Amino acid sequence: MTLLLCAVLVTDTLRLAAGVHAGPLVLTRPTVVIGAPGAIVRGTGSGTVLEVLARGSVVRGLRIEQSGRDPDHYDAGVLVAADSVVLEDIVIRDVLFGVYLKQVRGATLRRLDIAGPPGLPEGKRGDGITFYYSHGVLAEQNRIADVRDGMYFSYSDSIEIRDNDVRRVRFGLHYMFSHANHFARNVFTDNAAGAVIMNSRGVVVTDNVFAWNAGSRSYGLVLQQASDPVVTGNLFVGNGTGVFFDNVIRGTFTDNLVAGNWLGLQLFPNSEATRVTENAIFANTFDATGGADTTSYRLCVEGRGNYWGAARADGYDLTGDGVLDVPHAASSPLAELALTHPGLRLWLHSPAAHTLDWAERTFPVFATGGAIDRCPLARPPRPAMLSRLPVAPAARLGGHGGQAAASAVMLMCGLLGFTVGRRHRP
Repeated sequence: MTLLLCAVLVTDTLRLAAGVHAGPLVLTRPTVVIGAPGAIVRGTGSGTVLEVLARGSVVRGLRIEQSGRDPDHYDAGVLVAADSVVLEDIVIRDVLFGVYLKQVRGATLRRLDIAGPPGLPEGKRGDGITFYYSHGVLAEQNRIADVRDGMYFSYSDSIEIRDNDVRRVRFGLHYMFSHANHFARNVFTDNAAGAVIMNSRGVVVTDNVFAWNAGSRSYGLVLQQASDPVVTGNLFVGNGTGVFFDNVIRGTFTDNLVAGNWLGLQLFPNSEATRVTENAIFANTFDATGGADTTSYRLCVEGRGNYWGAARADGYDLTGDGVLDVPHAASSPLAELALTHPGLRLWLHSPAAHTLDWAERTFPVFATGGAIDRCPLARPPRPAMLSRLPVAPAARLGGHGGQAAASAVMLMCGLLGFTVGRRHRP
């Protein structure tokens, strides 16, 4: 529908031959820009390289490089300040911001390959794609790496993000005051956090991979001051913390797989009526911490809780109804200790610590008041659609050891009936 509308509006066609074309290039009336293989638009190192100011313009098949470095003016590879614009098959290099959308409606960003300048400190980088007061945008099959945030959303609603690959950034997706957005089937690896949803409501997160975002302060997904988020069918593997819940109101977290993380779920008690059920949570160093207030999190709804690997190892389903016969204390007091005393983390991997953890679950001594699943599942639920697990970045997980960890998690998932394997990059 968008492409037909553009075809009606466009009056000019600009074909760029192979070779370097001097920028900046500014489109002030509807134009189709088509680059031949090897066509490059190169800026002067000052300002933005390509400015799209005309509704219905289409830019396809270019390499764009060498913007300015002024963050106050948002120097970018491409600035879009018009509606119904299409950007396709564009490589963007050596820029501060990759693509900056300013008060845009109905744009499409497809198969963009964006990478920041090598060696630039995080504080001096721009974002891969910025959505500022923009609405109704589709961003799909893009590759983003080595920028500050992969995609940053500010007061931007109804945006569809799907089938993208984001790695080696601070936050893969970063939502601020942005509502009713959806992201699906994306892969987030080797970041400080796969996605961060803050001060936003109605964000839907489905069938994504949050994997190998490793490190003591790294996260798969952060939900902070988020209202009505829906998180379902996702894979959280090999992260520092799989999912971080802080002031989550009426959240839904179901049919996800949380495995092989240092901490699976971090549940702050300031949330309200957030459902956490029918997930498979296993093989984490610690499955969960916090979540004691039963009004904050509902881990058992209509007789169905979660599959906890630790509970299944010690529990029984004598009635055969698929639910274990005794409640499961999901939170570990040792996890609380590790969060407040990071220097003890190495000791917590010792056999003695695992024995103490088992003993505490069996004969509770510490009054930590952690999360309790009153109807833990005897068998792992199978998500309807589960994205595939990419190979672990060796640099983050210690070379061959990281690959061994990846193989171990894949084997465990396979034994439990989950679909795992290498995901093809877009």
